[in-house]
This record gives sequence, C-alpha cells and structure tokens, in this order.
Amino acid sequence: MNRHDEILTGIYHRGQERIWDGRHVLNSLLEKHNGLGEMDPITRRSLNRILTMILRGEEAAWKISLQLGAMLDSVPARLAATSQSHDEARHFYVLRDYLDLTIKAPVTLPKTIDQTLDAVIHTDSLPKKLLGMQLMVEPVALTIFQEIRKTELEPVLCDLLPYYERDEARHVALGVHYLPSLMKDMIPLNFLSLVAWQYRLFMLELRGLKDMTRDFREIGLDPNHLFALAEQ
Repeated sequence: MNRHDEILTGIYHRGQERIWDGRHVLNSLLEKHNGLGEMDPITRRSLNRILTMILRGEEAAWKISLQLGAMLDSVPARLAATSQSHDEARHFYVLRDYLDLTIKAPVTLPKTIDQTLDAVIHTDSLPKKLLGMQLMVEPVALTIFQEIRKTELEPVLCDLLPYYERDEARHVALGVHYLPSLMKDMIPLNFLSLVAWQYRLFMLELRGLKDMTRDFREIGLDPNHLFALAEQ
C-alpha cells in the first residue's frame, strides 16, 4: 500500500474513531447553555440564512459523497468517501435540528447557491466532482464555520461548530490525495475542460458569497475577508 492509500484508509479509520452522537452533543450543549442564546431578530434572520445555505451544502455533500462511493475504483478512496457520507448525514440532521429550535420566518437563498451545488452534484466527471466538492465547496464551508465560531454570536452554535470543523478537515484530504492520481495521465483536452469548469464553479461560488454580503455583515463578519479566503 502506497503512502496516499495509507492516508485515505486512515481517513476512514479516524472517522470511525471520532464519530460523535449528534443528538447527544446538541442536547448536551442546550443543557449546558440553558437553551439558545438571545439574539436580535434581524441578526438571527441573517444567521439563519447563512446556516440554511450551509444546510443545503451539507445535504449536497451527503449526496455527492454517496456518488463518489459508487464512482471510485480505489478501495482506500472509497473508504474515505464512505466515511464522509456518514459525517455529512450527521452534519445535516444536527444543523436541521438546531435551526428547528430557532424562532424563524422562512428564508430564501440566492439562486447562485443552488447553481453552485447542482454543478457538482450533476457532473458525471469524477475529477470535477472531487475538485468541486473536496477542494472548493468543503474549504469554503470550513472557513465559514471557523469565522462564525470566532464571533461568539450564539453559545450553542459556537460550541457545536468545532465538531463540524474536525470532520470537514478530514474530507478535504480525499481530494488532496486522490485527485492528483486522476490528473497525472489526463489528456490536454480533458485537463483544459477541468480548468474551465473549475473557473466557472469558482465564479458561481464567489457570486453566491457576495449575494450573502448583507447577512455576513449583520452577524459581524467581514465579507471581503471571506472572499479573500475563498479565493485562496
């Protein structure tokens, strides 16, 4: 087994070792903080819009990781994708349960959010799916988790997000360690197609973040800082 296969297999085993019970964690945090913290209604609405965007992303990541499990020929890579699908299912239901606890009006999201996620869900190209999910969508989600946590805006949420961050950091490794093996023998035409697709996805992702500018500012985040991190 080569080094990359060892790392990918290790992702699966670390995921098994670090599984957390989402229901227990959320209930424990609610008990610790005596429920959700008080928040200005306008700020809460903006936070809920951002969290709804993340919820859509978690659901898409769940679907995509299941797709990857069926598409990957490498057993170590398939193990890593399987571990991710388990994590994403937990991320989805815990965040959904958290949002259900808030007093909220229905929120709408910019079309660019769904367009970005749909581009990754519906591509039949394994390199594009890995690039889009593991190396573009996941890092942006991880950045938003970290920045929201720094605001200390709502105690339950800020104590919950580190669990997400630890899982998402593992997910990125699948793209980092497996995508190069798919690209090394890629013919120039396919490589150019991948680069062009990456650029289109990046612009969609960036427009989606810009469309949420008012909400980021409302919860105390600097959109320009987020855009810079996303670009990196």
